[in-house]
Order: sequence, then C-alpha cells, then structure tokens
Amino acid sequence: MSLKIEIRKANPDMDSQDIARLIKICREERRTILDYYTVEEEKKYLKNLRRRDAVFVARIEGTKFAGFAAIAQRWSYSKRLQHCGEVGTWVMPTYRRRGVGTALWRSGVFPWCRKSEFKHLGFFIMVHNTDSIAFYENLGFRACGYHRRLVNWDGQFLDAIEMEMWLE
Repeated sequence: MSLKIEIRKANPDMDSQDIARLIKICREERRTILDYYTVEEEKKYLKNLRRRDAVFVARIEGTKFAGFAAIAQRWSYSKRLQHCGEVGTWVMPTYRRRGVGTALWRSGVFPWCRKSEFKHLGFFIMVHNTDSIAFYENLGFRACGYHRRLVNWDGQFLDAIEMEMWLE
C-alpha cells in the first residue's frame, strides 16, 4: 500500500514541535550531527530563515508527521560560493524506506534548489549511518571526502563522510 505523502514548507507554529521531536529521536539513534533543539528554538530558527533557506515537512494524509528536509546556503563569506547549499533529511523511524525522504526531495528540495539557484549541494554524515548514505547515493550524491574524528559526540570523536551533488 502506498502512502499519501504531502510535502509543504514548514510552518513555525505548526511544525516546530514535530521537527524538534524528530531531531531528538535521530540524536538518540546517532543518525544526525544536529544538536538538541527545544520547540521554541526550532520555532525561532524557522521564523528567521534566510531568503534562500527552506525547510520542508512531509505529512501522511495531511496530518501524521513523517519527516523534514532542509536546504541552507552553505557558505556566506564569499560571493564565489553562493551556489553552494547545505542539506539534510530526517524521517520518522516508522516511515523510513517508504518514500518519504524521496518525496521531500522531489517535491521540496530539488524544486527549491532550482528556484534559488543552488548548483552544488553538500553535507557531512557519520560513516556508521550506512542506510542514510545509501539513500543519498540513490538521489545522486557521491562521497567526496573522508574526515577522521570530525564529529565530537559527547567526547567520542567519530568519522564522517562529506557528500556532494552537482545539479544540472
């Protein structure tokens, strides 16, 4: 049975609690390098997104929160790097491998990147997160760097891969 997945831009008042909860879940699973954010911190972040930044949420049948994806300008210190975006995708455990992540990209992130003139996308991912690495490879990302001991996880330094994608 296929899911009825709806993608839309995040609403600070409606989505902050669900996004903060999912970040907490992914932190507990060691699947994200993001810090914990309170609902109020997440709401403030969403309200203060820069012009080219966006967060998209996925809901099943319009109500059940399934995940989110984000795109932000990667480096702001040089005009020569304005085409670069930093991305991430987070999906609730019950909805993983069911098309939610792909829907977030096809209906949210990719169209936004075209509209906002991002040409290069990249991010860091911990090497043990093999399911997510495979997901990104299926989207067209490739590993472009290996960073030993990059992520400080409560005093334990973990290796990470940098992944990138060039958009046509």
